[in-house]
Amino acid sequence: MGYTVKTYIADSDKLIIPGREVARYLGYSREAIMAGDELIEETIKKVRGLIAGKAVYCRYPVSFFGEDGIQMPYGAVHSSQLYDNLKGCEEIYVFAATIGAAFDRELGRAKIRSLADAALLQAAGAAAIEAVCDELNDRLREEAEAEGCSLHRRFSPGYGDYALENQKGIFEILNPSRLIGLSLMDTLIMSPEKSVTAVIGVEG
Repeated sequence: MGYTVKTYIADSDKLIIPGREVARYLGYSREAIMAGDELIEETIKKVRGLIAGKAVYCRYPVSFFGEDGIQMPYGAVHSSQLYDNLKGCEEIYVFAATIGAAFDRELGRAKIRSLADAALLQAAGAAAIEAVCDELNDRLREEAEAEGCSLHRRFSPGYGDYALENQKGIFEILNPSRLIGLSLMDTLIMSPEKSVTAVIGVEG
């Protein structure tokens, strides 16, 4: 049975990129995060002009075996933490998201120009890709709730005992290289750098 991979495009002007999240990635204290920072807001504005938030996603059946076995759409996986996360689910969403290559190019220039600028951009880029994932997550939640289902929290390869090697399987089924220009290197690192793959359980 075939499954249709869908594309999602984020509106960078409307994307919610909280300054407090950028501050958290920078390692600011709680007090500094609450106070806000003009430089952070300027960096967020700059990042909005650089990013092109995109994602591909698809919904698949999922099943379980043994104490930690999960039959994923790309093959069998052993992960006790993902197993626990998906417990009670018969389906999953799998997605890959990115904010695009223009951000990487600007970050490369910033690293030459100023380490402080580069650190700010890194933090804002991390907050931006999380914002894209959150927005997609909200859309998928609405879709699931319309069917009387609920979503579990998203879980990414490389987190806990869900091995980073699973990036390969996700790329095989979603083909983000062709659809949104997101590539997987031999090191299992994605290009563009600020990109995320994840699994979300659908229960109900």
